[in-house]
Amino acid sequence: SEHTIASGSGRLELAKAIVDPRNPLTARVWVNRVWKQYFGAGLVPTPSDFGVRASPPSHPELLDYLASEFIAHGWDNRWLHRLILTSET
Repeated sequence: SEHTIASGSGRLELAKAIVDPRNPLTARVWVNRVWKQYFGAGLVPTPSDFGVRASPPSHPELLDYLASEFIAHGWDNRWLHRLILTSET
């Protein structure tokens, strides 16, 4: 594993693994929850389950685009909200 616990409790290593750009799950979950906040339904209908039992995204390309851009823009929540609210989607 690339994320090992060097010393202490491992909280710092866990936080780094969660926001690692190579781990898009965190950004996808966040984007989905923001989308759900505005439109009443997420791109993935099960916001608390992105696992094997979850339904697939209704628009996977959109979810991936939003998640990757969210990461690229430094996890800026205001940017994400502005993008979603000013888009023509």
